Amino acid sequence: MLGVDAFLPQAHRFMGLSFALFANQASFTSSLLPSEIALGEAVNLVGIIAPQHGFYHEAQANMRENPPRTHPLLKIPIHPLYSSSPQLPPFMDEFDVLLVDIHDVGVRVYTYIWSLLILMRKLSGTGKVIFILDRPNPLGGELMEGKPLEEEFSSLVGLMPIPMIHGMTVGELALMFRQELSLDLEVEVFRAEWRRELKFPELGLPWRNPSPNLPSYDSALVYGGTVIFEGTNISEGRGTTRPFQYIGAPFIDPYRLWTHVGKIEGVEIFPIGFTPTFDKYQGEECFGLEIIPKENIKPLKTGLLIAKRIFSTWEEASFIPPPYEYEKEKLPIDIITGSDAFRKWIKEGSEADLDLLLDPGDFPERRRDFLLYP
Repeated sequence: MLGVDAFLPQAHRFMGLSFALFANQASFTSSLLPSEIALGEAVNLVGIIAPQHGFYHEAQANMRENPPRTHPLLKIPIHPLYSSSPQLPPFMDEFDVLLVDIHDVGVRVYTYIWSLLILMRKLSGTGKVIFILDRPNPLGGELMEGKPLEEEFSSLVGLMPIPMIHGMTVGELALMFRQELSLDLEVEVFRAEWRRELKFPELGLPWRNPSPNLPSYDSALVYGGTVIFEGTNISEGRGTTRPFQYIGAPFIDPYRLWTHVGKIEGVEIFPIGFTPTFDKYQGEECFGLEIIPKENIKPLKTGLLIAKRIFSTWEEASFIPPPYEYEKEKLPIDIITGSDAFRKWIKEGSEADLDLLLDPGDFPERRRDFLLYP
């Protein structure tokens, strides 16, 4: 059971209230009904707020915004939140409660949780209430990987000091955000049925891509590590059928890289060639690796090890300049990783020091009071 399923039987308690919904087309009930349809039948739904990529995933990544729309069946407005200056919707005065039914992927740089935080900050002190219709973390709730983000590297891919792989649900994060930022806001979480050791394949649900370039659970599994290549001139596989699983560039010898990388725990690696249809190296042949994850994958460790092998072997490899996600000064690699320490390690660090970058520090203790699931 998902959080939306826990809420629907209780919807009658809130007769007389109006609701907005923060969601996209990946939101659905356990009976596979689109969430906005199920909720639209149960409560007075006056509008939808969409995260990055738009409600229908109509926009690709990185500073590509969407116009307002109208839901064709519900006939209510869809307001795009993602922009250089996120604004509350024009139907702000029409709702009492914000429903949040968003499909996160358990990785800090995934912008949906930061859009939620922006909404929480804007609604703080207004008297409005947030109901989180919680969903399991598809990566499970036990793995934590990466030193927490350093404040000076805050951006739309990280606004709080959490690690790259955080092991929390949206509901748990919302409770943490409210307390740690002292927000004047009532937050109620409608819990899913879940245990922390459960990962997505054990939930019995279909994978619906939560954004355009996470078409499968495998892509979501590797994403927390290979997303770092967005900050480099190495293709992360956008424009292919295996985004975040294909890593490469025109100047790489795939067999040399494959040999140089060797075995990494939790993944199988193969030499690969591919030609992106959009994004980096559109229409150019690229060569590199295909990464096939296993259940014991450590995504960030995997991505960092591959990056280090590439940068130590090919002088053509480089970190790209800003802008990235509306940040115009700091290097994209630094705001993606949340520190300049990762970039320095990739270029000149010792592999003996890798565990320091992967250590989540005090985060396991910080998150403990907000965990809702055993």
